[in-house]
Amino acid sequence: MKRGFIITSLVVLSFTSFAQYSTRVVAKWAPVGLYFGKIGLGTEVNFKKKQSINFNIGIPFPATRSVEYDNKKSDIESKAFSLMAGYRFYIGKKAGAGFYAEPYIKYLRHEANGILEGDLDSKIARMDTRTEFKAFGAGLQFGYQFIIAKRICFDLFLLGPEANNADFKSKSTDIANSLPWTLIQTTEAEREIKDAIKDIPILKDKLQISTDQASKSVSTSYSGFLPGFRIGASIGIVF
Repeated sequence: MKRGFIITSLVVLSFTSFAQYSTRVVAKWAPVGLYFGKIGLGTEVNFKKKQSINFNIGIPFPATRSVEYDNKKSDIESKAFSLMAGYRFYIGKKAGAGFYAEPYIKYLRHEANGILEGDLDSKIARMDTRTEFKAFGAGLQFGYQFIIAKRICFDLFLLGPEANNADFKSKSTDIANSLPWTLIQTTEAEREIKDAIKDIPILKDKLQISTDQASKSVSTSYSGFLPGFRIGASIGIVF
């Protein structure tokens, strides 16, 4: 009888302890996503005082920006789709606020296209360029979140090292005229593409580059492990 009373008491205390914390939901928006061609939306479900589950989605939204190619400015349009899920642990006394660590998994697909204006052997070249990047990976996000007036939430992604399995490919085709490239133009096109990608971190030394003189194109590709990091910020509303 005494044993049954103790077990019943422990069960009641457990449910009471869980019930003492009311689940809180935060809807978030990451404005920096617009630069990369997506609308970054997220939801944090704070089901315990120091623990929560996060879901983020990046909805493709075309964004145009200028890039430099052959010492000239050209416009590139890009868009991205992403999914991310994480389990967050807060450090500190406040519920759902303060420093935190969050292991996560994510998927990203990024596409870009545009006409790169340049010259090949003193002749006009218009490189119709298309790129595609896909990656599936996992990481550990360190950040800080604070809440103002119990309703406005600011989430700072301070540092998020991650490991990805990635695939990247690009193709640039000269559409300025129908004549095939000369050997000089082919060599110069390959050099200009190498110059264009030299500022890409990590990938610049791993990309395979090939040229096709007949189709007047330069292609690049990479498949394999790719380290990365996640930084940024979001603003949200607490419900």
